[in-house]
Amino acid sequence: MTRKQPIFYGWWIVVGLFAIDIVASLGRYNLAAFLPFIMDDLGWTRETISLAQSIAIWLYALFVLLAGVLVDRIGSRKTFLIGGAITILGWVLFSAVQAPWQLYLYYGVLLSAAVGLTHYVPVMATTRKWFIKRAGAVAGITGSAWALGNSIFMPVMTGLADSQGWRYTSLVLGICFGAVIILCALFVIRDTPESVGLRPDGRASPSAADGTASIEISWNIKRALKTPQFLMLLTAYSVYNIGLNGLAAHSVTWGTELGCPEAAAGIFATVFALAWMVGSVAGGWLGDKYGKGRVMPVGLIIATAAMLYGWLGVHTQPGLMALSIGVGLGTGLQVPLYAPLLGDLFGRARVGSLFGIITFGYGLIGGWGPLIWATLRETTGSYNTAALVSTVCYAIAVVAILLVRPMKTGGGT
Repeated sequence: MTRKQPIFYGWWIVVGLFAIDIVASLGRYNLAAFLPFIMDDLGWTRETISLAQSIAIWLYALFVLLAGVLVDRIGSRKTFLIGGAITILGWVLFSAVQAPWQLYLYYGVLLSAAVGLTHYVPVMATTRKWFIKRAGAVAGITGSAWALGNSIFMPVMTGLADSQGWRYTSLVLGICFGAVIILCALFVIRDTPESVGLRPDGRASPSAADGTASIEISWNIKRALKTPQFLMLLTAYSVYNIGLNGLAAHSVTWGTELGCPEAAAGIFATVFALAWMVGSVAGGWLGDKYGKGRVMPVGLIIATAAMLYGWLGVHTQPGLMALSIGVGLGTGLQVPLYAPLLGDLFGRARVGSLFGIITFGYGLIGGWGPLIWATLRETTGSYNTAALVSTVCYAIAVVAILLVRPMKTGGGT
């Protein structure tokens, strides 16, 4: 009689990371949900608030560099614990904002640090350390968590802000979200399978005697940075996010301009997030099955076509719904595959640092998105021109991904 094998602990890691990422990213998107209410409460312009969103993304770029290094150096668990504590502090102070400088400090600095240390880079890096064969599928599952969180909580935040006030909503939800992150880090998250006596994917230990032992690739970071493959991944991830961040920051306000009530305008962020979630799960599975380099351009082409429609055809609420679905689905198909592809190209050991560097580019360049969208809206009177600029950004990303080729040589340790 064979003994039933226990569930590989990596799947509990997936559960913990999924729970963390459901709430972690909301420290970035809360300003988009509260935008109409803050404008009414404090009388600030769209550009004043959008500058805070861009500052947050720019600084997020620095904090994800730190997050990637911390995951590789001190481990995922401690990284999430630090981020969870900052999450509570940032949300509480954000609820008390009275002046623009406070918005830039509490939202732009503290909440960007919280998001950087708990969302996406540490989540994706941790999944890649626990899984190799199923890396794409697992990244797709965990990478969809933030979209599920947005689809649930964006309308909750807009609804509560309308009935209870955006300050009270921020205070209560922020404390709850930070507590979720801290509890998951304490009781579920572990750094690597090797740290608990396991191997990636739950595989048995390799045996040199039977010839199953193998040497895992491990690139030196400096050499990896000099490769054209890394440069193309950095370019794609940085540039397309100009359009993505712009739409994410302004979809609620665009909806209100098209006649949707403020309390219900979170629906546009919800459909965007749900489409992303579907695309992320599907993209991860398809990437493992058919190849990451084949699936990623397809997703970017879909998003490019959607943004083109945004320029030409979005003049009604149903049109904005279609745009949100197209961009969410197309982006979701390819975005969870960056960290797994980095692991395939350069190895698991430094995937946190490498993904952090790529995400630094996302913040440094993609961080202009909210400000560009706000400026074009004020200049032209509509968001359609911003969608055209975003079309070009997505098209550049398509070309960059198509230029990524498999590695021919190792990079040393």
